Amino acid sequence: MDMGPHKVLPLAIISGILFLFTVIYYLQTAFTDPGILQQESPEEDNDMRSPLFKYVVIKGSSIRLKYCETCNFYRPPRTSHCSVCNRCVENFDHHCPWVNNCVGKRNYKYFFSFLTCLNLHILLTISLCIVRCATVEPLWSDVPSLVLAVFCALALAPVLGLLSFHIVLIRLGLTTNEKVTHKFSGTDNPYTDGCVNNFIYMFCRPKPLRYEGYKELCKTKPRLALVNTKGNGYKLQDQDNVSDYSLQIENTDI
Repeated sequence: MDMGPHKVLPLAIISGILFLFTVIYYLQTAFTDPGILQQESPEEDNDMRSPLFKYVVIKGSSIRLKYCETCNFYRPPRTSHCSVCNRCVENFDHHCPWVNNCVGKRNYKYFFSFLTCLNLHILLTISLCIVRCATVEPLWSDVPSLVLAVFCALALAPVLGLLSFHIVLIRLGLTTNEKVTHKFSGTDNPYTDGCVNNFIYMFCRPKPLRYEGYKELCKTKPRLALVNTKGNGYKLQDQDNVSDYSLQIENTDI
């Protein structure tokens, strides 16, 4: 098989582009705020202990909001407290030690893109090694290419498995945390809009805003609730039957 420079150069360029995007998405995952909610100071004028749970209804499903004693507020839907970062993270997926950051609402797209580019780069590297070995006689004479192909094949198995797992999660409209804790086992998941819409929502939405001063809105407008906007999602609206310190949600993005 003839693998002249005119055939190798395009593959090398593609490999370089994939490597570049892999590094870019890795850095974006590592250094983007995943959706951390700032800790609040405890209520000094409130001698009563806050109830541990409150509930909101989203698409007909009752969602439990747990009071975080570390951050001092009720966690919004899909929010969980990361024991490593010691912060509440919105749409918490997991804490990734490889990027030393949580994966959440604001950087999940980058994390998934990083996994995709990494898998494509590994597959292309294996393919180039195999083609290289096929051009020499005997087949095993090109030891560096054989070693690199075996190493990449071993690395591909867990990385490809992780990518496949997250593809399934997006299809189901779940996070890793919700999946492993069986959050919606036996009940309907109110956060899924179907496979296609889930992927469109994940990759075509604008970058979510950062949350700051979580309780400030509650102090000025303490009675807020999620209401259905008839096909346009949910929004915050004043209601008299909602207790203090309800949740603040921006861009109706839950």
